[in-house]
Amino acid sequence: FLHCNLSAFLKSGPLPSMKRLKNWKHPHSPMVLVVTLSARRSVELMKQLSSMKLPVAKLFAKHMSVEDQVELLRGVAGQKAGNGIGGGGGGSKKGSSNGRCYSLAVGTPGRLLKLLRHGKDEPGSGGLGSLRLNHTEVVIIDCHEDSKGWTVCTLKDTSKELMEFMKEGMVPQMEKRKGKIKLAMF
Repeated sequence: FLHCNLSAFLKSGPLPSMKRLKNWKHPHSPMVLVVTLSARRSVELMKQLSSMKLPVAKLFAKHMSVEDQVELLRGVAGQKAGNGIGGGGGGSKKGSSNGRCYSLAVGTPGRLLKLLRHGKDEPGSGGLGSLRLNHTEVVIIDCHEDSKGWTVCTLKDTSKELMEFMKEGMVPQMEKRKGKIKLAMF
């Protein structure tokens, strides 16, 4: 399978169910999480996902703070519709953004790691951070090479953060939920 478009790639195999993707109800835990090299690449992939007509959580540092992304993952009202959050139509057609759960998320390893760790020690968190993989079904590692030939797996900074994210987030879920979470490379 050689795809140059992420939405076509998802539909061709790794996506378990389009119906479940559209009706996702798990705050903090997107059904599909895409890990990219940079904010620029994340924006490119979000544009590719816009054909799916679903909101996409923006989990990279460009123009959004960790606190804004924590609120986004929580599904709290008051999100700015023009904040680069929505794919497809930008806003929810079924009411406000209050209670919205993002079935799709795109982010960089550093920001994903921060969100995974954010709030773990707070009472009532159950030791889980703001980003949780306890319901996530597919994690996609984007293997696109930038203009210098680097990928998320080969660039010194992102490869270290990616491995930490995998160790702290993915591996525990893979051990706990055998067969319920998949790793894909795009």
